[in-house]
Amino acid sequence: MAEKHADYAIHETRPFGILIAGHYEEKKGYEIHRPSGSIDWLLMYTLSGEGVIQHGKNSISCTSGDVAILMPGLPHHYETKQKLWEFIWVHFIPDPNWSTWLKLPETSDRFFFQQIASEELQHDVHNALQRLVRHGRSEGSSELHRRLAELALEETLIRIQQTFPPDVPATMDPRIAEMMRHLQMYPAQKVSIPELANRCCLSTSRLSHLFKEQVGDTILNTVHKFRLEKAAQLLNGTNRQIAEIATDVGFDCGIHFTRKFREAFGETPSAYRKRKNSPQQ
Repeated sequence: MAEKHADYAIHETRPFGILIAGHYEEKKGYEIHRPSGSIDWLLMYTLSGEGVIQHGKNSISCTSGDVAILMPGLPHHYETKQKLWEFIWVHFIPDPNWSTWLKLPETSDRFFFQQIASEELQHDVHNALQRLVRHGRSEGSSELHRRLAELALEETLIRIQQTFPPDVPATMDPRIAEMMRHLQMYPAQKVSIPELANRCCLSTSRLSHLFKEQVGDTILNTVHKFRLEKAAQLLNGTNRQIAEIATDVGFDCGIHFTRKFREAFGETPSAYRKRKNSPQQ
């Protein structure tokens, strides 16, 4: 069993590129209420029992083989309906490279729901999600396990998409996807929202609104998350000095970098590196 649901609040400030997943088996009385929605995408796949997801005036019953995906900022409430609800959940942000194939038809505004009727597809989705949860919990070779978790999520979404008709439009606006790719590839670059808006042929206000609607956070906050995630990778995978890493990912001040890193990961860069490189991991 993964971390209990009360722990999720701890992760709300962590860089979104790091997957958070769990396998729950909850009795009646279990419920989660998010009046402001989540900061990222939420996928829920029911294995057995029954749960209910409420968003706005809509109420959806979830039983074995049902998958629901809630986009960022969608107010929602979910709970166990009968005696037990067993499900796997994943909080994530779509990789911008998925924009060419990720096509999920909306059941209602920013909400996706599908019953996977095929037992073979149910088996494939379940196996992929189990691997995602397992690799997400692994500490040793953390970068490799993180990549395996990402691949398992990608496989899950592809399997789910196989149940949809081929003419469904793309889920992520291609302009936002392209911008995400650019920000992810060049996290250290100075960001000018007017320049980004001009590149996308959008006004600054329209770009800001569309970006937050699809990504779940502002452009500048997203850049900071990309920078911190890249810093974590460099701390774990290289011997570069912390001050050099801070500069490499776009922070002009080492003290500011350390403060932001601690806010995101719960420890200083040096403590993070020491823990990740410990022989016990």
